[in-house]
Amino acid sequence: MPKSLRLSQESRTFVGMIELSTHIEYLLLHQSQVSVPQLGTFTSKEMSSRRIDEEGIFLPPYRTVTFKWNEQEEGEDFVGSFSKLHNLNRHDARMMCVQYVDELVQMLEEEGTLSFGSMGFLLRDQENGEISFIPQQSGIASPAFYGLDAVPFAKLSHEIRQQRAKRLAAKKVKLTSIQADHDTITIRINRKAFNYASAVAASVVLFFAVTSPFGKSITSGVSQQAEMFFASKFMASSDISKVEDAAAQPETTPTAPVQSENGAMANGQWSMSYAIVLASAISETRALNYAKELQEQGYDARACKVGNMVRVIIPAYESEDEAYEKINQCKADCRDFAQAWPLQLKGNVTPIEP
Repeated sequence: MPKSLRLSQESRTFVGMIELSTHIEYLLLHQSQVSVPQLGTFTSKEMSSRRIDEEGIFLPPYRTVTFKWNEQEEGEDFVGSFSKLHNLNRHDARMMCVQYVDELVQMLEEEGTLSFGSMGFLLRDQENGEISFIPQQSGIASPAFYGLDAVPFAKLSHEIRQQRAKRLAAKKVKLTSIQADHDTITIRINRKAFNYASAVAASVVLFFAVTSPFGKSITSGVSQQAEMFFASKFMASSDISKVEDAAAQPETTPTAPVQSENGAMANGQWSMSYAIVLASAISETRALNYAKELQEQGYDARACKVGNMVRVIIPAYESEDEAYEKINQCKADCRDFAQAWPLQLKGNVTPIEP
């Protein structure tokens, strides 16, 4: 076959594949199933949102597409829609659909796999000739899900968790040290709620006490005493909040960039079982670019596939405490570590090659 004729046939097949995939995507926005003559049925499914605690991310809802191969499919609805789109009668529209499908199947036999629009990939088994479909990982877009993306949520730092555990342990010891008295009933009231209720009650009392029946103030001394009363109340509560905020803030000290001390891998696993995660649930291209930027800054960042998730990590540490210590040391020098967290490498880790 001449080269020019072969290029013409490939371009016609490419145009036919675009025609089919674009029309299927359009119909899936309005209906849940689309049957294509002599090819099979595409079905759209809405996947609910889910939270992945170990990754520290919240995945929004999305739509995906499944496919069932059937060479005997008639696809009358698709033919009718195709005839309206191209202003053809049903016979000519069916012939056009069948021609596009035949060219698509022929290209699948030659290539083995084809990108089918923004929905995913079509594959043909060379042994039994069956056609299968792999949907895109990001899902097919729909107006209800425009603009949604994965949302990371920060975990409490290791220092704050230790301080909280110490406070809970101290409260437990304090409560258990009180001996029970069967003749006494103890009622516990939240201090902040009591201060707020007392301030409201005092304001109501002072309103009627300070104001005379004719709407005039009795003395300025009473007003000054009221101001001093409220000032003491609010200063006490603000001081308490300042102390609590100061205690909750971890100390950070600047240090040199993180370098993994044991970065060697064996059989898809590092010798140490913890790593620092800087990014997760992103594409491989973005992971490689981000890892390259961190490497230029002096950090031993790696773009890897851990399980089914693409991540940018810094391996490898013996314990979670050691990983937290490195994260806290680098927060002052690099803002990328503000949302970092340690991850235990339980399965195989596959590096992503550029």
